[in-house]
Amino acid sequence: MAHRITEACIGCTACVNVCPVDCITGDRGVIHSIDANICIDCGVCGRVCPAACIFDEEGNQAARIRRNEWPKPVVIEEYCTGCTYCVDVCPFDCLAISGDGTSFHGTAQLVDAKSCVGCFLCEDVCLKRAILVVRPGTLPEEVEESVA
Repeated sequence: MAHRITEACIGCTACVNVCPVDCITGDRGVIHSIDANICIDCGVCGRVCPAACIFDEEGNQAARIRRNEWPKPVVIEEYCTGCTYCVDVCPFDCLAISGDGTSFHGTAQLVDAKSCVGCFLCEDVCLKRAILVVRPGTLPEEVEESVA
C-alpha cells in the first residue's frame, strides 16, 4: 500500500520537496499524485502538507508535525560496523562514517540533522540494528543507556 493524495490538494509542492524517494509528481497549483510502486510509506509528505490532503495506507489522515519534532536517526555506536549502507541509502546526505570515511573504519553519525526528513531508510537498511529513527526525546530506556 502507499500514501495517497486527495482532491483537496492545492499543489503547493511541499510534499514533493521532502519525499525521499521522489514518488510524488505534479505541477504547482495542480493536484499531485503518489506513485504507489515507489512510495515507501514513510509519511514525510503528510508531515508538511498544509492542505491535510494526504492519507496513509489505512485511510488515516497524515498528521502534520512541526519540523523540530520529526524523527531523527540515533546511532548506537557499539552495534555499528561502519558498513556504509545507511550512508549510501540516505537521499539527503545526512549521514557519514566517522574516521577516514571508508567502509568498516568508523561508525555512522548524523552530520546534517536539518536535512534529515526522518524517512526511516537508514534504519531499514541497517542489518546490525545500530540505527533507530525516533522522535526527539523518545529513546527506549535500554537504548538511552547504551548511547549515553
